[in-house]
Amino acid sequence: MQHNNVYERIHNALSWKRIIAFNAILFLVTVIPLSVRLAQEDTENRSSAAESPVVIPPAAYPTTAPEIERVTEWFGKKGDTVVILGKSFGNYQWESTLYIGNVEVNESNIVRWSNNILEVQIPEQARTGKVWIVVNNRQATWEGSLLLTDVSRSAQIILARTSDTSGTVSIRNGAGIVRGMIEIAHVSEPLVISSNIGKITSSLSVDSLGKKTKAEFVLDQPMGSATSQILTIEYPGIGVVEILRAELYDNAGRLVPVYADPLGAKMN
Repeated sequence: MQHNNVYERIHNALSWKRIIAFNAILFLVTVIPLSVRLAQEDTENRSSAAESPVVIPPAAYPTTAPEIERVTEWFGKKGDTVVILGKSFGNYQWESTLYIGNVEVNESNIVRWSNNILEVQIPEQARTGKVWIVVNNRQATWEGSLLLTDVSRSAQIILARTSDTSGTVSIRNGAGIVRGMIEIAHVSEPLVISSNIGKITSSLSVDSLGKKTKAEFVLDQPMGSATSQILTIEYPGIGVVEILRAELYDNAGRLVPVYADPLGAKMN
């Protein structure tokens, strides 16, 4: 009588199909309880975090009045995020109020609040208009206007570098524009802005973030819809020049929806 050895009997009893099935069952028995436990721990951790209240210290408002220096970007659509740069906003909101596009901003729209930087979503009820803040009964209003724009139908400002020390500002789809203002940020001086299609005046100012040159212009005749160069920039300095804000008006004095792309150009 022929006897099978131990290895032969194991081989006969455990075919490859049985071995695969056994391993699969072992995998499920081991992994599923572990996955369930990890999911439970994750849910418990998130529940605990959600239940933990945010501790806000008692109000300690800045001793100086608030000041809004810049709003970036100065155009957008409802739901977009804008960043407000300035001074003395307070480390927390406390009882302060913020208005974007002439509408008070709800707490749910505030992404970040710090003493020098506010990050906020444009409210659904907002419209083209002013930006201001009230901190401890002291108000600061940004000198510009936040423009709610639809880029498919709005005028476009184009800032382009033409050489190491010069650039141009052009407007596309600007039919009817007769005057306007464009403010440009730069690092060093001088920055000279000129125009050969109208009258222009420029003024330099400085805030905590750097230098700004504001160019106000009146065109000799209303613009058409084609791309037209309106300004020439001479800048022998270094770094990027950037459009901080713009306001364009038609012959009836109405503010024209506009956006900038690109916002900046690197010189030298």
